[in-house]
Amino acid sequence: MVFVINTIKKEIMKKTSGKFTRISPFLIIVAAAIMIQLLGRYHATDVFVVKRYFYTLWVVLRIGVPFIIVLSMGIPLSRLGFRLPEIDRKMAVGVGIIFLLLIACFVGAQFYQSYFNSYANVFHSGIVNKTSRFINFLIFTSSTLIGWEILHRGFLLMGIRYVLVEKEGVSDATAIQIAVGIVWIFEVVYHFIKPEPEAFGLLIGSPLLSYIAIRSKSILLPFLIHLSVEMLFITALLMR
Repeated sequence: MVFVINTIKKEIMKKTSGKFTRISPFLIIVAAAIMIQLLGRYHATDVFVVKRYFYTLWVVLRIGVPFIIVLSMGIPLSRLGFRLPEIDRKMAVGVGIIFLLLIACFVGAQFYQSYFNSYANVFHSGIVNKTSRFINFLIFTSSTLIGWEILHRGFLLMGIRYVLVEKEGVSDATAIQIAVGIVWIFEVVYHFIKPEPEAFGLLIGSPLLSYIAIRSKSILLPFLIHLSVEMLFITALLMR
């Protein structure tokens, strides 16, 4: 984190002769992401909620707002990972290993009683059966997961990389490190409100998904991996 802060300060201040003579696009993106998460954290569960589990405000905040900002800043959507991934053999093998490890982790998690106890009463809608809970989970996930990846892997990761390189003159290697670090902080800190294993999991998961997005030039693979985590989670929960 110290490296990220010092690098940001050095690179951006260097471009403005030691003074902030304009609002940096980098700061606009970070400030917008903070406000998005702040507003959603406190209001998404009680404003524009459909069918009890579809959080419309999260869709507006995590998808609508970033699109408006990047379009107003003239950032090409293709540079934000909205394209098919470039997958070579090494990437394919790596992603396959990740899926196998995820399955192994959730099999092992079946023995972690306290973790699943945290979710014992979620997605019920007053009817305690597995089918209704699964449907409620899908409704919830459809309103949160896509926006999460667009906000973190698209808007923050790819967006920060683009503006630092194209508008601030930062080297691409440095921009990637800064972007990955910022996303890392956002994702781990937000999960402080979740059970401990999820926050610790993102210490590895966040930079790994960001690396895959950068390497494949797309947010599709991170989204699919994240979706797999969600599906494994609900499956493990309903099997208990």
